[in-house]
Amino acid sequence: MSSRFSRAASTYEEWAVPQRETAKKLVEFIKPRGLILDLGCGTGFVSEHIKGTTVGLDISEEMVRVYVEKFGKGILGDAENLPFKDKSFDYVLSNFALHWTDWRRSIKEALRVARKGVGVSIPVEGSVSFSEFPFPREEEILKLFNPTDYLILEVDIPFTGFELVKFFHFTGTSLYKGKSKVKTKRELERLAKHSGREKFRVLLLKLLK
Repeated sequence: MSSRFSRAASTYEEWAVPQRETAKKLVEFIKPRGLILDLGCGTGFVSEHIKGTTVGLDISEEMVRVYVEKFGKGILGDAENLPFKDKSFDYVLSNFALHWTDWRRSIKEALRVARKGVGVSIPVEGSVSFSEFPFPREEEILKLFNPTDYLILEVDIPFTGFELVKFFHFTGTSLYKGKSKVKTKRELERLAKHSGREKFRVLLLKLLK
């Protein structure tokens, strides 16, 4: 997975429009202060909206490189096993990243290293009508973590036809662990021809301590 997102780093900022939108909304929802961990930082969509000190962590070496160029401090690491001591950060924010991980373990790790709170935006079941991706169920997340507050967003993907196929390719999300098979060019062309406006159903979590 890390190599796939590394290859996508050069195109991610141009194509990841929904991800950029939810990053802004997440920061507005949480209003973090102090030292913040941008977990699964990518190229830094969350950090762009934070006035405090940020540290980025991502599993992709190339994403971390881009993040460091923009924000100064980035670490190559795994969200499921964070390389930090307990309560190392005031807040931990993660945008559009933890569905790629064991989200139960990753959120618990985020809570472990946060002093004040955790904010998460994560696409859930009901996202992208044709996708085989095993998006988590919002009911399961809410039951397990009992958040201080939460929001559900319907976030449009502003591409249709073959542009929609390119969106999934250029944001690194056309393949994933457990995918049954890679679609052929003909299958992609058929999908592009019949696809309309798609959306992500995104859960925003506020977990205060």
